[in-house]
Amino acid sequence: MTRKFLTLLPLAGMLAACGDNAEQSFRVQTAPVERRTIVVQAEASGVIEPMNVVEVKSRASGQIIEMPVETGTLVRPGDLIVQLDTRDVQNSWDQAKADLDAAEKRLEVSTIQKNRSDELLAAKIITPQENEAAQLDYSSAVTAIVRSRAALDIAQQRLDDARVTAPVTGTVIGKPVALGQVIQSGTSTAGGGTTIVTMADLTKVRARALVNETDIGQVKAGQEATVIVDAFPDRPFRGVVEKIEPQAVVQQNVTMFPVLVSIENREGLLLPGMNGEVAIVSQRRDNVIAVPNEAIRSVREAAATAEALGLDPDSVQAQIRSAMGGMGGFGRGNGGNGGNRPVQVTSPGFVDLAGSASATTADAQDAGRRQGARRPGGQLPNVTAEQCKAIEDARKAKPAAAKKVDDLQERMRADGADRQALMADLRKAYTELGADMNVVRACRANGGANGGTAAANGAAGPATPGVATRTGLVFVQTADSSWQAKVVRLGVADYDYTEVVSGLEGGENVALLSALALQLQREESQQRIRDRTSGSSPLGGGAGGGGRR
Repeated sequence: MTRKFLTLLPLAGMLAACGDNAEQSFRVQTAPVERRTIVVQAEASGVIEPMNVVEVKSRASGQIIEMPVETGTLVRPGDLIVQLDTRDVQNSWDQAKADLDAAEKRLEVSTIQKNRSDELLAAKIITPQENEAAQLDYSSAVTAIVRSRAALDIAQQRLDDARVTAPVTGTVIGKPVALGQVIQSGTSTAGGGTTIVTMADLTKVRARALVNETDIGQVKAGQEATVIVDAFPDRPFRGVVEKIEPQAVVQQNVTMFPVLVSIENREGLLLPGMNGEVAIVSQRRDNVIAVPNEAIRSVREAAATAEALGLDPDSVQAQIRSAMGGMGGFGRGNGGNGGNRPVQVTSPGFVDLAGSASATTADAQDAGRRQGARRPGGQLPNVTAEQCKAIEDARKAKPAAAKKVDDLQERMRADGADRQALMADLRKAYTELGADMNVVRACRANGGANGGTAAANGAAGPATPGVATRTGLVFVQTADSSWQAKVVRLGVADYDYTEVVSGLEGGENVALLSALALQLQREESQQRIRDRTSGSSPLGGGAGGGGRR
């Protein structure tokens, strides 16, 4: 999901074209800073399909003489699907039964003859050879019994196979045969036999959604998803991501990955083939401080935005430098920042424990590299969630040392503080805490390792570990209806609002800068039309054409 933020046009030129009263022509719209629930989700089109499809075939061949099911019929195990003509298999069964009856009679007679032969042999009336013949006849009778019973069992199976029943509970979704049709066995033919019906359990279905490769990195198995089908546009269906198929699908030069979302369908409203929209929730932040996306600008746009709001750009930059100077930011006063160049700063609520702000924007990182000799700690190391959690545990285990660190950090933010001396004390406090200073700074920059600094400053609250943050600029309306620039730390964002991790408090009003830029752009266009109509040029020269055109 790519989020786009409108960029302010060159507002200085607009204001010049609009005239001296342009500032009075516009009423800056504001929005309150309030708590909201922000949900970040990947959206894709999907198709409903059954999870387990069963093709029912017959183990016997024959003509269908009875078929009580139709497409859409709900069947349970043992319910009749089709009944085949049983005349041939019934005749085979009757013959096998007759053979078994005859074999049993023969065994009965052979048993009597064998017993009599044994008695005669004992009385020495017959020879051993005659007795052996009786024994052989008895063994043949026993063998005939086994063979006849096996033949009858096979005939019974064929007779049972002529009645095809439902193997599982499900709904008939396909019926390719009809009453009177001759079908082939699924076990005795090379082609696999005739499919009688196709059935599936529709109490649980899944949506197959094609998610763009730019969003697939946010999708993981087990995430919550919402499916809205065209048949029920006002009723969302809840589901869970079952799996992500590894093979990509390319459609119109767009690479997408199939994502399977399982959905409970107890009411049977979702049917195979329904189309809908799938929204997979990748991040969710409940009850967090948030501002509209229209109110957020990059720090590099501080001068242009200040001018659009009728503020002095130099004063705004000085205000930002003053705030960062009390925090040990990038440069103090004008040193190293050069005149009117906007200072690249980060959120006051996310000062690292070494006393310098954590730079996350590209410009801030460049400034940090240029001033690496003066910034304590240099480049931040890569940290893991386990390292950040270890720091949190250390703070909990040694609350006195943690409080000492926080107090020193607060003193370093004060104007006129001897930061060099405080830095030495801060290093000792970290040694007492048993934590590495650079690791703590990296965890704070990543939003982890007890983001209590933001809460201690009265900001929006601690960050969520593992959630990437970035820097932004907003303009807050003051009590005298003027504007104050604030650099804030931003978290997750949806299409309308962005989480403010630190730098703002609920109840403040921020300027909607996108609306202001559009108003200025429209006024500039109207002013150009008026200039052309009156014969004058905004670049100088009057109606007589003496100026440059």
